[in-house]
Amino acid sequence: MTSNLRNLLYLLILVCLVSGVVLFAKPGASIREFLVQRSVERAVEDYAERNIVATLARLVANVEALDVAVRRLRDAPTDAKVAAAASAWRTARATAQLTTAFGFGPAAHYNFDKQLNTWPLDRPLVDHTLAEMAVGRLKLNAVYLRNQVYSTRRGFLAAEYLLFRDGQPRPAADLRAFELDYLAVTVEVMRLEATDFLAAWIGTDALPAHQAQALAAAGIALRKAYADEFTRPGHFASRYPSLSAPLQEIMQDAITVVEELCPAIDEVLGSADPRASETWYSFNGLADLQGTLRSLENAYLGGLEGKRGHSMSDLVAGMNEVLDRRIRIALADTAYRIAAVGDPYRASADGEGRELEVRRAVSACAKLVARVDLAVPLITMHPSTLPWAIYGVYEMPSML
Repeated sequence: MTSNLRNLLYLLILVCLVSGVVLFAKPGASIREFLVQRSVERAVEDYAERNIVATLARLVANVEALDVAVRRLRDAPTDAKVAAAASAWRTARATAQLTTAFGFGPAAHYNFDKQLNTWPLDRPLVDHTLAEMAVGRLKLNAVYLRNQVYSTRRGFLAAEYLLFRDGQPRPAADLRAFELDYLAVTVEVMRLEATDFLAAWIGTDALPAHQAQALAAAGIALRKAYADEFTRPGHFASRYPSLSAPLQEIMQDAITVVEELCPAIDEVLGSADPRASETWYSFNGLADLQGTLRSLENAYLGGLEGKRGHSMSDLVAGMNEVLDRRIRIALADTAYRIAAVGDPYRASADGEGRELEVRRAVSACAKLVARVDLAVPLITMHPSTLPWAIYGVYEMPSML
């Protein structure tokens, strides 16, 4: 091929690319706005796939592992099996904390967080249920626990209460048969709820066969893929009118998470009393805080570590590179400061030194809040994401 022909071919390809941009761009939109729009679309798609779906798939796998460990414990209790179940609980709990940043959509519609993680645990009613089981007046099963028992008597915190005391796995000799039955049914229901949570995002028909069969056997309704709506705003079958709508949900949940995290750091790490956290019996307060912060990090950086794609960070960087860098620095600094405080129940540091470390962690978190706040309007109100109103009738502004 001669040089002139090669140059002509390159020119033809360039013309086709530019024509494609003009053809598919919204009327009146600049090429830059079209490119931003495509970046937003990819970021929303990857948020759903690489953050939400990937996290929920991991949660289901970890709760399934907890279910196996608890069944083995129930069948033949030993201290080693209690320790294995306790370790599996901590692993599953860490993954559950990663779901904190996507409390919208199915999490809100079907109360999955409430079903899995209602706080505080209603210990008097749990003890009453155990007493009824002990004398044979109640035979607990998954149907009864899901349909007739308040969420305050099941989920992660009920399993924690049955597995731990004073931050340690309970001795196997202390676990009575009816407690092991309660634990096994509680974790079985957790497995069903976690699987249903995943199904609500990807559709029941996309689940592995054994998971879909478990939901069907439990009488749980089929779910459509919410991700189809979330990633196709403006489509006739989506409740999202524009790209701004999913971005607003992502960023509003992100800012809610970090605003609640700051006082939690002070409350949990500033006290040696385990009751300052949600997880009284396992002393898991520090890990809970770290998991919550990691949920925000995953939301901003585009998914689980090692699986990240297009992200909110990319969108912010495209409009304000300095702000994006400051947010990422604040994420890392907050994580460092929380770790520097250490476990409030086992750490040797105390007194003024410890109080100073807590204040530094809270201060780092406050900087993170301020910087994420600045990013919210930057990406949710970009012209490429119009209309911005999520509800009601929105009149497009005149382009004249």
